Amino acid sequence: MASTFSLVINAGGQSRRMGQDKALLVVPTNQHPLLAHIMLRLHHLPIEQMIVVSNHLPLTPLAALAVPVTLVADAYPGTGALGGIATGLQLCDAWGIFVACDMPLVRLPVFEFLCKLADEQTAEGGYAWDAVVPRIDGYAQPLHALYRRTVLPAIQKRLAAGELRATGFLDDVRVRWVSETELCPLDPDFRSFFNANTPEEWQTAMHWLASEV
Repeated sequence: MASTFSLVINAGGQSRRMGQDKALLVVPTNQHPLLAHIMLRLHHLPIEQMIVVSNHLPLTPLAALAVPVTLVADAYPGTGALGGIATGLQLCDAWGIFVACDMPLVRLPVFEFLCKLADEQTAEGGYAWDAVVPRIDGYAQPLHALYRRTVLPAIQKRLAAGELRATGFLDDVRVRWVSETELCPLDPDFRSFFNANTPEEWQTAMHWLASEV
């Protein structure tokens, strides 16, 4: 039986380079806040719940969604993306689909492929992987990835040791690395992985988004 997933969006950043909260930026093509826009682009995935990790977001931007959303405070404040991943995983039953809140161009086919990889089984019938993580330009993409709840102890161990690199715990679990070659047919320009961190990057992303319509 195919797995079901929780969609977890990490919206805990300070948005210093953007100058305003990235999660609340209004997307011109549909007039939704970016947070809701990302969820709507991915809502056809086999998702059983949607989770937003944030210490400061109001519920208002989530009102555009027709499905319930759980807003949870970061349980590990000051620990960056790794703490956000741990916080989200605590609410996941099995697999979590993790996305940063500044990725306006996430693509459904890319995540459908990642979910398919997450379903791969061992000869004994168990899950083959604990994490499914793309690599773009040689860099892991920890907030465009899938994790099983079973990796939570490995993350908590790193947090307790003060090791906050978002990808450090991957050395301790079974990772299905996903190559650019595999992803290219689904997203030739890898725009799904584009982070809009500055006003200039936001304008670039909105230009690309408008070209999809």
